[in-house]
Amino acid sequence: MSKVIDLNEWRQQKKTETKTAPIPGVVVWLHCPTCQTTEYTEVPMTGGRTHKCGTLVEEVKVAIDVRAEYTISQWNLKLLEEGNAANSSKKSKLLNKLLGITAPLIQQIKQNEIEYQRRLELMTSEKLTPYADGWSPEKDGIKVTAVQPLGIMLTSARQADQHFPQKK
Repeated sequence: MSKVIDLNEWRQQKKTETKTAPIPGVVVWLHCPTCQTTEYTEVPMTGGRTHKCGTLVEEVKVAIDVRAEYTISQWNLKLLEEGNAANSSKKSKLLNKLLGITAPLIQQIKQNEIEYQRRLELMTSEKLTPYADGWSPEKDGIKVTAVQPLGIMLTSARQADQHFPQKK
């Protein structure tokens, strides 16, 4: 006997699968040995690239889960917003001043996160949604490093020094 499949149930199941499925992508790290600059792009190219100084850049392609990177970036923005609200007391302001955490620095980090999310969205044709609240990067084998004192989380894909060890 065959099983009857409800079309609406099947569509709903496909929708939930696409919201929880990893989205593969690539971040390409570029390092100019002449200028000693490092940057990333979301656009892989064959045949190499030349820097504005005319030097052929070193490239490292890093495979990522776009949804995981987007989720962690969302967490970072939320962390910055919560930290900004919590740092309104005089004691917190003094501590931040001692640690070198200024409002322009926090604003720059927020802009970097927003730009990173924009580039992640360019990697995929579908609407990016973060993983559900119960998701953990360690569960999917993604190593996350917390950068102190702000507690910003970075995956290994976002750490250029891991991909160009000679640059240190």
